[in-house]
Amino acid sequence: MGRFEFGEYRTLALLGAGGMGRAYLARSGSGRLVVVKVMHAHLAAEPLFRERLRREAQAARAVTGPFTAAVLDAGTRAPLPWLAVEYCAGPTLSEAVAGCGPLAAGDLASLGAALAEALTAIHAAGLAHRDLKPANVLVTGQGPRVIDFGIAKALGDGPASGPSGKALTGSGEMLGSFGFMAPEQITYATEPAASCDVFALGALLALAATGRNPHGGGTAPQIVYRTLHEEPDLVGVPDGEWTAFLTRCLSKGPDGRPTAAEVLDWCAARAGERPWWEGPEVTALIDGHEETVARRIAASADAEGEGATRVGPPPATAGPSRRRVFAWAGAAVTTVAGVTTAIALSGDEPGTRRQPVTSSWRTGTPLWTREVGALEYGGALTRTADALYVRFDGTARRLDPNTGAVAWEFEDAADVLPSGDTVYVTHRGTGSSSPEVVALDAANSTERWRTGALESNPYRPFGFHSPDGDSTLLAVTRRTACLVTFAVYDTSWARRTNQGRPWRAYGFDLPTGAPLWFRGGTAAQVTALNATGGRFALASATATFGPLYVLHERSGEEESSIPDGSATPEVHPGARGTRYYTTRTSVRRVNLATGKASWTRPLEQARVAPLAGDELVVAATADGLGALDAAGGGRRWWRDDVRALTTTDDRPLADGTVVYATGPRPGVSSTSAGTSAWGIHALEAATGRLRWAVPVDGLTTMSYGAAGDGLIHVCTSATLQTFRGP
Repeated sequence: MGRFEFGEYRTLALLGAGGMGRAYLARSGSGRLVVVKVMHAHLAAEPLFRERLRREAQAARAVTGPFTAAVLDAGTRAPLPWLAVEYCAGPTLSEAVAGCGPLAAGDLASLGAALAEALTAIHAAGLAHRDLKPANVLVTGQGPRVIDFGIAKALGDGPASGPSGKALTGSGEMLGSFGFMAPEQITYATEPAASCDVFALGALLALAATGRNPHGGGTAPQIVYRTLHEEPDLVGVPDGEWTAFLTRCLSKGPDGRPTAAEVLDWCAARAGERPWWEGPEVTALIDGHEETVARRIAASADAEGEGATRVGPPPATAGPSRRRVFAWAGAAVTTVAGVTTAIALSGDEPGTRRQPVTSSWRTGTPLWTREVGALEYGGALTRTADALYVRFDGTARRLDPNTGAVAWEFEDAADVLPSGDTVYVTHRGTGSSSPEVVALDAANSTERWRTGALESNPYRPFGFHSPDGDSTLLAVTRRTACLVTFAVYDTSWARRTNQGRPWRAYGFDLPTGAPLWFRGGTAAQVTALNATGGRFALASATATFGPLYVLHERSGEEESSIPDGSATPEVHPGARGTRYYTTRTSVRRVNLATGKASWTRPLEQARVAPLAGDELVVAATADGLGALDAAGGGRRWWRDDVRALTTTDDRPLADGTVVYATGPRPGVSSTSAGTSAWGIHALEAATGRLRWAVPVDGLTTMSYGAAGDGLIHVCTSATLQTFRGP
């Protein structure tokens, strides 16, 4: 992966991401392995968050003890604030119990004593953990480690409060995990206290003893109900003495629970001679985690120096041994915001082969991540000069491209069309039989106008009672908005079930939203809606491409109908310029006014996008990525070691003089047939040469992206990640 520096810490591998930031495995200047938790830029922009982080780091550094993680360093004033935490490799407690089975009485007591000692240290520092659960306990060769103080809260006026006396997290925040939260934590009966952690410890020990949560599984409401109203399920704990003890720990009221110090004394008196984590089954799990991390670090050693400019081949090395890697290892591995991962990191993919290293390349910088949903399932990602619009599962959001901060959200949105200082949204509210168009102020989402229900449109014929199709397209000119409704006809089943349902077009005055006209169409799907030259062109299709209907923008009158014109919906009267069209076997450049092709070039299953200035056109296939000369179609350059990063409307992604691609780490050519990729390559549009590259966690050749102003936004699975070039 690319190297990033935070203070004296240089990253080695991305461990994970959460709602507050990203976590990296890193190495200090002295060689010590640490975890660096880097906060998102949109959080860093909030002064209150920075102050809370500063006080959190100060409080967490007061926690000491052999079974807790230690915060080693912090950069709370850095552009992207970060924390450096001690590191260890090992499975989570839940993984250890699943792999080795429930614990016997002596082993359970050893575990309980260690965890109670950790809580005693946390409470002594004036903190309550508030989210003790199996995922926040890592099992190492030196014993269990309680990790993640990201949601810790000060107890009274203890040292965590800081000079202002304010808690690290605000009152009334429900932070924790169902099944391990105390009743008073769920109901807000009192502020979370040390007794809440003892309740969580009791639930955790019950799970370790039986393999299941004492409050059962199912939905969150079901677990909450059992926690509040039913006795814990302790069937299967080692004996009656343990049943009575865990019942006390899981008391509904905090006054009935022992303190962490009392739990420590009780468990220590019953602990086995040999700690559970020193047994052969557990040590085998720990060794496996250490080996995978050692291999990952060995692989990352090949990339030494790539954090800035990389010149020359990587140093020849077999990588560090597990013994040397973990000589400096400390206590905990966490991702940010309470999302914890044990280290099980894969190395380079099987089937890769080393190639001559790119002579010089620079790395991009990660800015922020945000969960937005899996855009490949019908979502959209649109970049404008000053905003990033995301639409998924009916919700449209405007984000700040630089920080990821959400400016506004709009529910029940089907189409989102930014245009100047206005965003036009197709809205279908719950229970509504037809959509409407809503015009929003782009900056703050203030409603400027809405069209109202289509049934009430005065230009729609009286008695026109059949419902509009469920699908919509929206387009605008400088004066008019056009909304088209239609049913789909793209499969045999759809053609049978939607038979006879026509498309309908509605025109509205753009400044006011007032209705202008209505046009009823044929029983066909609308595959495109083009707005140019004072006209709207509707491309229709059933089993094959159908006519292209050209309507006057202000009257809706049909000016012409072009047979089979839907294959080239931008070619119609009033259109100007050129456009590139593809077939299964070729790419051609077409004059939009005449419909004539100036050149045609053979290229299988290509996707194309013109570059600014109309001198080059980017072309992508399943076999590679390149650029064609716009004037004659000749190939300027071609690369088969990368694949195009595409937009959500399936065009190769380019921004000015840069073309974005997915591919292996520079200098490594992947021969795998899979779709995974190391990261993003930013290529010179004119030559195809690499400008810079950046590793992207979870990236595949199917990921979608958007770009603008030197930023690249890419959606991997349900996570939107943003990077800036050097």
